[in-house]
Formats: sequence, C-alpha cells, structure tokens
Amino acid sequence: MLLMSAAAPLTISKSQARRFLLAHHHLWPPRRLRGANGALAYIRHVNCIQYDPINVVGQNPNLVLQSRVGNYKATMLKKLRYQDRALLDGFDKVMSIYPVADWPYFARHREVLPKSYYNSEQASEAVKLMDWARAEIEARGPLSSLELKEETRLDWWWGNTARAARVALDILFFAGEIVVHHRVGTRRYFDLAERLLPENLHLAPNPHADREAYQDWHVLRRVGSLGLAHPGAGERWGGMLGMKSGERQAGLKRLVARHELLEVDVDGLSGQTFYLRPSDLPTLEKVSKGRQPNPQAAFLAALDNVMWDRRMINMLFDFDYVWEVYKPEAKRIYGYYVLPVIYGEQFIGRFDPVFDRNSQTLTIKQWWWQNNVDSERADTNRALRICLDNFMTYLGAKKIELGPLANKDKALQRLVS
Repeated sequence: MLLMSAAAPLTISKSQARRFLLAHHHLWPPRRLRGANGALAYIRHVNCIQYDPINVVGQNPNLVLQSRVGNYKATMLKKLRYQDRALLDGFDKVMSIYPVADWPYFARHREVLPKSYYNSEQASEAVKLMDWARAEIEARGPLSSLELKEETRLDWWWGNTARAARVALDILFFAGEIVVHHRVGTRRYFDLAERLLPENLHLAPNPHADREAYQDWHVLRRVGSLGLAHPGAGERWGGMLGMKSGERQAGLKRLVARHELLEVDVDGLSGQTFYLRPSDLPTLEKVSKGRQPNPQAAFLAALDNVMWDRRMINMLFDFDYVWEVYKPEAKRIYGYYVLPVIYGEQFIGRFDPVFDRNSQTLTIKQWWWQNNVDSERADTNRALRICLDNFMTYLGAKKIELGPLANKDKALQRLVS
C-alpha cells in the first residue's frame, strides 16, 4: 500500500514514476485498446491530443493513437470527429482534439481568443468580413476559405500574407460561431456551431463562476493530460489563458489544499516536486505492486502527450529528446521527423522514418540506439518486430527498406529481413 500524509508528499521511486507515467498513457503495455471506442476512451482519459498537420508517417493525432490502439486506422479518428461528432477540433494545448462534451468549459477561450483580432488594425479587413462569411456558411452549408470568393489580402505573421476571408473564418472559429465540419487533407471546412453541436452543449452556460475557477479547472485538466506533472514553466502548460507561472503555482496550491491534487517526490530527484490526481492512485498502486506485463515496444509521436514535458522525460528515463522539425537542417542532431522508441519502461532509441504512399514503402533512414541498449537481445528484437508490423499495418505499408545509414546496422538488417 502506498502511504502518504497530509503534511508530506508521496514518495515514489524512479521506476514507479516511469511505470505509472507509461501506464497512465496506455503504454504499459502499448496497443491494448481496441477500435474507435478504444481511441475515444484514450482521448477522454487524457482530455485532449495535440493536432499537427505535418504528415511524414501520419499526422500527430494518428501517431499518438497507433501506439495505444491495436490495428489502428486513421479512419477511426476521422469518424469520431466528423461523423459521430464525439470529438472536436479546438484549442486546449495549442490546436487539439478533445471530447465534444468539454465544449462548455472552453467558454473563456471563445471569449478571449478573438479579442486580439478585433483590436488589431492588421486584421481589420477580416473583421469586416465576418458577418458575410457566416451568412455564406448559413446559406450554403460547410465551406472552406476557397469557396469564399473575396480576394483582399492582409500583411500577416512572419512576413507572409493571408486572405482576409480565411482570417475571418479563423476569428469565427475562435469565437465558437463555427466549428470544423470536416477536413480535406489539412484544409478545414466549417459549419455553424449551432447546427453541429447538441443544443444542450451549444447553449450551456459557462460552468466557471470566475477566472480562478477556470484556472483551477484547466490546471487539474492539464495534470490529467500529463499524468505526472512538474510545475516548472514549459510548453506543456500552454493554452491556459491568463496563466503565467504565478497564477499556475497558485492554482496548484489551491488544488492541493482541496485534496484535488497530491504532491509527489521521486527518489533521486532532489528538489523536484511533481503533481498527481488522487483518482490516478489506483494506477500507481497497480504498477507498484501488481504483476508487470511482458515488455513490449512502441513508436511514439513527437508531440505525444507523454512527451509534452521533455525535461521530465530526461529526468525519469535519461532520454534527451528534441523535436527538430523547425531547426535548420545544418543544426539538426538527428533529423527532421525523428520518433522515440520505447521498450518496457525504457526509451531504447529513436529513428528517422518516411512513408512513400505511392509505392507503399516505409523507409527507415536512420536509427540511433540509446547507450547501454543491447540491440542483439532476442526479446527486444521480437518486441520491435511486432511493433514494426503494427506500424506498417497502420500506415498501409507493403514494403520496408533501410536507408544507406540505417543499413549499416546489423541488428536492423535482421529486424527488417
């Protein structure tokens, strides 16, 4: 039995922390969830998954789910979002996918996010088009910016230009007047929120009595998205409106005082306090005392929930990971879209994959084993073979090849043979 007192944090070992974190994220072991219901259950469990449009071996949401859901297909998430309407595209931690039932709780976002546009001279022409754009959608049904034939252009971020009609749709989206009806590739088609959302959600009042109530809700929500949360600043706390470090720390203290969060110390990490929801204690108890599953391997998304706090990952797993997509090529240590690899409770490496949809070929351009990993172990190789087979099924790949650099690795040669 795990013991704690009101006066002192719960203390756990690094191994317990690792196993809890992976179990919380359905990676201990991976791919045990099934079908679209399993995908939905995972997103409800962690509140949201991060959306990113880059597609090298699938977009980030699908990469997240393929490591949790056995025989996962991207059509499962598409159906949940755009047919069943169980999930929404919206802002939580940046652009995310979250349960439609959470719509009322983001009332503050819909109030605050559009204001920067209303008060911006740069966006003034787009603001003028909002009523027209909304009327077009109301009359014609779901539309993308391509169907809005208005060619005014704005000087926009990072020295680029943007069509005012597209920006008008963004403002309406942030304000909650329209929602994403479907996507074609990365292009969004919007419809009126009142037509797509159940009336009890669309007309629901803001459940937060004041700003502090909102802050406490979003801090607690984000701890659930992380599993084990470090209070320090970082992108893992992004998207929480009006909350800099001081407000976040105050919210954490309030939640601890109300016993809605627990403080956790990890052996060997002096001076580092983490936070855990009491509702997650049974998971911690199970991984601490229960029979451990046979180690399995999984390929993780670069923006996977478990990777949101990369500093904590380094502290707990001794795995230093940086997503290098936005680095100039000459400054990359590994590569453009490199994915982490786990086996059991350890990160054992990372690899640089690319999928050619025309030839249905997955190419591993390069693979880097972690120090002290025995790449020749038969059990590790069996687990990686299973993982690779599942990954190819998810992609629809018929062939696998090694790039010139990866082909120098004898263990990889045997793995793909």
